[in-house]
Amino acid sequence: MAETTSSDAQAPPIELEELCEFLDEPSAPKPLELGALLEYPEGKLRIDTFLCCKGPVNLYDVTINDDRSARLSETQEGNSAERFRHEFAILGGLNCPMFPRTMASFESNGKSYFATESIVGPTLADALASKEIGAYQLLSALAQVAFAVSQLHMQRWSHLALRPSTIVMGKPVRLTDLTRATQFGQRPPSPFYFPGYSAPELLSDRPIDGRADIYSIGALLFHALSGYPIAESGSALAGWQPETPVAGIPQILHRCLNPIETRYASASELHRDLLRLVSRCAPRTIFEHASATSIGLEPTRTVNQDAYGWLSMDSDSEEVSRKWAVVAVADGMGGMAAGERASAVAIDSLLATAMSALSPSSNARLEDQAQFTADLVRTANDRVCDAMEAKQVRGGCTLACALVIGRRLSIAHVGDCRIYLIQNGDIEMLTRDHSVAMSLVLQGQLDMKDLRTYPDRSNVTRSLGERRKLPDYYVDTLKQTKADQYLELQSGDTLMICSDGLWEPVTEEAAIQALAEAGSNLNAAADKLINLAIQGGAPDNATVGLLRIGESFPQ
Repeated sequence: MAETTSSDAQAPPIELEELCEFLDEPSAPKPLELGALLEYPEGKLRIDTFLCCKGPVNLYDVTINDDRSARLSETQEGNSAERFRHEFAILGGLNCPMFPRTMASFESNGKSYFATESIVGPTLADALASKEIGAYQLLSALAQVAFAVSQLHMQRWSHLALRPSTIVMGKPVRLTDLTRATQFGQRPPSPFYFPGYSAPELLSDRPIDGRADIYSIGALLFHALSGYPIAESGSALAGWQPETPVAGIPQILHRCLNPIETRYASASELHRDLLRLVSRCAPRTIFEHASATSIGLEPTRTVNQDAYGWLSMDSDSEEVSRKWAVVAVADGMGGMAAGERASAVAIDSLLATAMSALSPSSNARLEDQAQFTADLVRTANDRVCDAMEAKQVRGGCTLACALVIGRRLSIAHVGDCRIYLIQNGDIEMLTRDHSVAMSLVLQGQLDMKDLRTYPDRSNVTRSLGERRKLPDYYVDTLKQTKADQYLELQSGDTLMICSDGLWEPVTEEAAIQALAEAGSNLNAAADKLINLAIQGGAPDNATVGLLRIGESFPQ
């Protein structure tokens, strides 16, 4: 039996992973030479790298059938060989990407071999040792571990060997080493115990069920928060005082580490509570907003026909947590009686629809955020048509809309209002004008740099209010300029939404400079952009809205 060391609740970290086993194992076989070939009924594999010897097992990186990389374990016949066959059978019955896929299992020359997909990357043990991973990331990883374990439990298997070295960090995390997994109601074939992580019932004659893994996840959580594993003599939760108390942690540890009868009944319940904890500890998204507008310098424009709107809401409860913002700019067309009314109606309709659908009381579930954003514009078109018919005038507006839920951005636009993303000092146009000039650019007949001065640049090919039922292609989303309909925004990103009265006289380079000079003062940036438009002649109404993504951490 391996020697173990007891520790109290304030002991220093255990640097070496310990294992108590109660049956002798044969020594590992002599390592195979690099380049050696092993044939088995389904193919052949080549030894590429000898990694290490772990007790009675040799580990290699290999290539299977000349085209697939794998991790190979090799051992003499005995308990380890039986574990290979055991793990192969369990993994073969799982359909979950959080566990390695099996590649081969066979015997050759008195030795047993077991190959799985090669899972590389830092483990939870590496993350805990480096101390460079934050509490939120650790909690998120353990929530994923709980989910993976719940999938194993659905097959009525308990992992029993969860410890930091078996958890490979990533998206998603991956669980390895199912060699000691045991069916519910059974005892492990041979006794073993991982100090600091194994449930106490492994040292008794009690049949195993999923609550042994629940203890191990609690022990991992304790280690992640305290910096050292639980002492063999017990967790001593009553006297434990973490450096940074987190609401919700004591409750979860209580239901993981106390006597088996008081633990979570299932890993799914633990996963649910960990997800809630992760949600509470997640960095909070902050929306900063600023806007500015000007009638411009053209003597014949006596009314500002641009309209702008923004709306944000933050709702939070145990069941629903939603942070969102919608920003939109509309540019009216058709004269004072029509254009001003059309743009105002479009913005009012869009904001009212968003508020109704996204408020906590609506219980709306946005299965398709991009489609919802496009529908906001389609609904606005209906209201503009109503308003034009009521006034018995011909008119309409162009419209650009950005919706951010959490940090996921979707957009919708019709006409030549634009949406830009400013990220890390670079600017990117997320919309494509519906105009004669842009059509010529797309056909290669006009350079993009000449679009601002093209005579018919204001001749738009799509607008709201010109027809009742819009064709499917009519409202553009991110799909026209990006590979996906969504963008995941980062802290510090800024969205700039503007009418053509701003982007025509203000170049992208000038816009970046204005934002950089304003620094964190978003209102100053918006004012600076409008001043640049006026300095550039301001031949049209000019409007700009800025939305910056920030974050804060719960106290």
